[in-house]
Amino acid sequence: MKNLNKPVKIISLIFQIIFLIGSVAMLAAVIASFAAADSFGNFLLKQTGNGQIATNGFEITLADGNGNVIPAAVRIFSFAGLFSMLCMTMIFRNIYLILKTSEGKTWFSKGATPFQKDNTRMVRETGIFSIMIPVIELILSSLAKLIIGVDNVETSVQITGIAMGLAMLCFSQIFAYGQKLEEETEGLI
Repeated sequence: MKNLNKPVKIISLIFQIIFLIGSVAMLAAVIASFAAADSFGNFLLKQTGNGQIATNGFEITLADGNGNVIPAAVRIFSFAGLFSMLCMTMIFRNIYLILKTSEGKTWFSKGATPFQKDNTRMVRETGIFSIMIPVIELILSSLAKLIIGVDNVETSVQITGIAMGLAMLCFSQIFAYGQKLEEETEGLI
């Protein structure tokens, strides 16, 4: 296990930074989608070629049948990207901190053990963030169909994050049980 900690910490830190940069870019996209929806939408159309654009599993068509930009689609895409990028940032942040805390190398760690209250919380949060991504995207997809119209919008949402999130919530229960056992064992010594 220890042989995997260093590469996983490095990878999670790299992805945390990448998704943080993506979050800032998506915040700029949200602002641009309100400030200059048509020109920003046309810019996105030129980048995609076919009008389909995706972020973290959420896919939406930015243009109507005539090739005209749909400003609401641009805004919904921007919000979906912002929320999913922020959630992914938090997921990778938690993975990094779980490993650091398990090694006893954070200011809040209680020794070098994975069974700590903060680790249990971070595993649970990771599950919640994983579930939030497809749920928010599904809500935005439904909102897009209501605002733009079912005939004018085609969206796609990947829900594999729900399965991962549920698994992480189960793991958090295992961590909580391990924490309880460790506390009981320390009380006996």
